[in-house]
Amino acid sequence: MVKLFASLMLLAVVAQAYGDFKSKPESKSVSRELKNEASRQSQSPNRNQNKNHNHGEGQDQGCKGSLEVPEIPKGWIDMNQKCINKMRHQIQEEINASYQYLAMGAYFARDTVNRPGFAEHFFNAAKEEREHGSKLIEYLSMRGQLTDSITNLITVPTVAKQEWNNGAAALEEALELETKVTRSIRDVIKTCEASKDNDYHLVDYLTGVYLEEQLHGQRELAGKLTTLKKMLSTHGELGEFLFDKNL
Repeated sequence: MVKLFASLMLLAVVAQAYGDFKSKPESKSVSRELKNEASRQSQSPNRNQNKNHNHGEGQDQGCKGSLEVPEIPKGWIDMNQKCINKMRHQIQEEINASYQYLAMGAYFARDTVNRPGFAEHFFNAAKEEREHGSKLIEYLSMRGQLTDSITNLITVPTVAKQEWNNGAAALEEALELETKVTRSIRDVIKTCEASKDNDYHLVDYLTGVYLEEQLHGQRELAGKLTTLKKMLSTHGELGEFLFDKNL
């Protein structure tokens, strides 16, 4: 009798415990809740990122819509149009010379030619001419130009000549090229100086910086060409080889 009573009591306790377990909704779906929570956490960064991205787009659109070119006095922009045109032409001349020097450097850098001294000399000359063009562009920008009509400022030139008989022929052509650039700079100076609005600053800048460098460069090339021709006349190709080693 006692054993039967004990068995009934045990069954009642088990039933009560089972009922308590069923009455707790969080207990019957613990694993499911854990999975849902993990899924929400994995998706939340993407939602935040999209939210931030959309918010940023709104800010960008707002900024773009609010930026307007303010009206400022234009009296400080005083370059003569003929002078501007000559400056634009000079920029193109500098770029043309740079491309020609690149072609010379590439030729002497060939393994079949193998004149590293000449190659380095002409590559440096190409860099120098390119920097000249960049400085002229910076000058025009400083004077309030190049705010429009810049798509045709520079055109990519076509290099007609890409091979030379020897180093002397290349140096001779380089001297002619420098002479052409110098004449072009003088033409810019004459145009800007002769206009009714004499551009003293630009004339002084071109004369004191560009023209000075051009004249020294011409003299240096002429001296190198003379030395090389003397070495060629006395030592032939060996003279060019030795000249290249010291160039």
